[in-house]
Amino acid sequence: MSKPLLLLAIVLWMSACATHPTISPVPLKPGESYTGLTFSVENVVPVFVYRRGVSEKSDVGFRVGLPIYGTGIDYSRVLFKRGDVSDVINFSFSLNPNSNIDMTYYSVRSLPLKPNNALYTGFRIMYIPRGITGGNSLRVGVLGGLSIARKVGLEIGYFHDFDKGQPIEYIYYLEAKNSERYPATTEYGFPTEYSRLTGLSVQLSLSTKLFEKKPAKSKAAKKPTK
Repeated sequence: MSKPLLLLAIVLWMSACATHPTISPVPLKPGESYTGLTFSVENVVPVFVYRRGVSEKSDVGFRVGLPIYGTGIDYSRVLFKRGDVSDVINFSFSLNPNSNIDMTYYSVRSLPLKPNNALYTGFRIMYIPRGITGGNSLRVGVLGGLSIARKVGLEIGYFHDFDKGQPIEYIYYLEAKNSERYPATTEYGFPTEYSRLTGLSVQLSLSTKLFEKKPAKSKAAKKPTK
C-alpha cells in the first residue's frame, strides 16, 4: 500500500468515534435550505451538511462524509415555542465504525435583537447497536451550543455509558479504567464503542455562505460638472 493510501486509512480509522447531527437551532422555513461543512473531533475529515425545512415546525438534515464516515440523516421538530424559547426533538442515524442512533431534546433560546442567533442546551440518548468490536453501548449525556447568524455554529457535549464504559468515579483519569470485558481501545489503539472518546462531541460548523465571494461593487462614473 502506498504511503498516501496508508495515511488516509489511518486517518479514517482514527475517526472511529460515533457522529452526531448538525442542527439548525433557528428553524428553517418550508423550502428554505442550509448547506455547510462540519469539523469535529469525531471525524478527522470534514462532513458536508444539507438541511431543508419541510414545514413550519420541522426540517430534515443529510450529512455526507468521506467515504461514508459521518454520513447520516436526521429529523428535527419543534414541540413547543414560548416567546424566544423553543423545545426541539431530533432523531438521528449516523454511519461510522461505531454507527449510532441518537435522540436529542433541545432547549433553544433565540436572541430577540438578533433572531438568527441562538444559544441551546440538550439532553441526548445515544445507542450504538454494533460497534467496532461487535458490542453495543447505551449512553446518556448533555450538550450545549451556539449559532451565529446561521453561518457559524459551535457545539460541545459528552455522553457516558454507565454500564459498560469507564467507571464514573474514574472519568477524569488519564488512563482508561474499563474492565477487560469492555476494553476502551482495540489492539491497534482505536477507540471502541465503550471508550470515553466515543462519547465526546465537539463540532464547529461553517455555512458555505462564508466561502462565497461577494460581488464587487461597481463605481458609477462621475460626470464632470460644468
